[in-house]
Amino acid sequence: MVLLGAVLTGLAVAAALNGGALLLVWDLPIQRGVEAHRTSGLDELFLTFSRLGSTVFVLLVGTILAAVTWRRCRAVGVALLVATFSRPLLETAIKLLISRDRPDFDRLVQGTGYSFPSGHVMAAVALWGLMPLVVSLYTNRRWLWWASVVVSGGLILGIAASRVYLGVHWFSDVTAGLIVGTFFLLGVETVLARQHARHPCGQVSGTSSPAETGKWSDNLAKSSNPSSPGRGTEALVTSAPSDT
Repeated sequence: MVLLGAVLTGLAVAAALNGGALLLVWDLPIQRGVEAHRTSGLDELFLTFSRLGSTVFVLLVGTILAAVTWRRCRAVGVALLVATFSRPLLETAIKLLISRDRPDFDRLVQGTGYSFPSGHVMAAVALWGLMPLVVSLYTNRRWLWWASVVVSGGLILGIAASRVYLGVHWFSDVTAGLIVGTFFLLGVETVLARQHARHPCGQVSGTSSPAETGKWSDNLAKSSNPSSPGRGTEALVTSAPSDT
């Protein structure tokens, strides 16, 4: 985290000084190289990736996921709402502080506002980075959880690459977006932990099956990462231990 913080600070300072001229040492060749290798097929692919990180899409999906998960685990619903609606505020504040212009060579889409950091990338991390957590509420199958991790990671990287490919962000903007998104998710994790302490998810009890309840066990949550399916709900104790 210290190393990432140092890298982010260096990128931010360089981006703010003289319009980010220092960063153009590698940003410019990367941008020119990407634009020189565009194809119609890649255009469609990266346009699709970019849409999955757009503000409207992320706000809509984040709100729906928060509503869907609220009854299963209020803490997760709160974390989703915080991630969805606080991210644009953080993005705007940083962009106004740095005030770096976007690349303007051969854009495939229009970009508005300042360039550093990439808002699409931050939005992708805020939404898709929480998908494994949502999946863990509905299944205790470890392979499904790992599949969600792979898919989420692929979407985040694809959205990040799309912003450079489409010509609306420099490579350093995207890199900064990934780092800011990482710190942002750590903040969301803190919110999740505090909300879960105040409003724990329900326990599987009696003869109810995991499929009927779909909720975390508080005992399990204390001993494992809440974004992971952990040991599975089949390991839960469903009755109080006897005196012996």
